[in-house]
Amino acid sequence: MESSYVDGRIVSDRTVDSHVKNLRKKVSQASGNEYLIHSIYGVGYKVE
Repeated sequence: MESSYVDGRIVSDRTVDSHVKNLRKKVSQASGNEYLIHSIYGVGYKVE
């Protein structure tokens, strides 16, 4: 996460989760399928 924000701001895991939540909502509205972004425990996220 540090490499994603090069300006030195403090970023928590919840920041990423919040962005993914918003992406899921937008993808669901656009495609009608809310299950395109999957959480992979201990790894991150996967888009199918």
